[in-house]
Amino acid sequence: MIPVPDDPTYNQWLQENSMIMSWLINSMTPEVGVDFLLYDTAHEIWEATKETYSGSDNVAEQFEIGNKIYSLRQKEMSVTQYYNTLTRYWQQLDSFDKHNWSSIADATLYKHITTQRRVFQFLYGLSNNLDAVKGRIIATKPLSSLHEAFSEVRREASRKVVMLKLPTQSKGFALVTHSTNKP
Repeated sequence: MIPVPDDPTYNQWLQENSMIMSWLINSMTPEVGVDFLLYDTAHEIWEATKETYSGSDNVAEQFEIGNKIYSLRQKEMSVTQYYNTLTRYWQQLDSFDKHNWSSIADATLYKHITTQRRVFQFLYGLSNNLDAVKGRIIATKPLSSLHEAFSEVRREASRKVVMLKLPTQSKGFALVTHSTNKP
């Protein structure tokens, strides 16, 4: 709420409002920020940018992110790169979610289901050379958390890399026998 000019806090509000307006406009690209230079309050700028640029109802963008998640495979990426890419996509998709839970139990159940799906998505996209660790994770009861699954897969991938780099000890051993043909 804007104080009236007679209010003793008006000058402080005016300074703080100007500072926040400056932060908001300076955080925008010049071609976007120029449209907001004539607004009177930081609140007006905030509301206008939210209405203009918010993607919270952008179904096409949600679809695109979901498609990226479901088609993402580890391929040549390291396990960490693959996991971080998936996590970024999940965070982008989560930004669209708006929930009004009727109870904490509902929120907890939703989180559990979402985590389980994400563990499956993570494991599904991993390279085939990690099938053994995928099988171990799926076989655990209860199913590992996403962080635990990532940690176990990362350890296994690191172990495989180390094993491939070890020099092979292929020095042959010969068994020498002496036979004495004595009648």
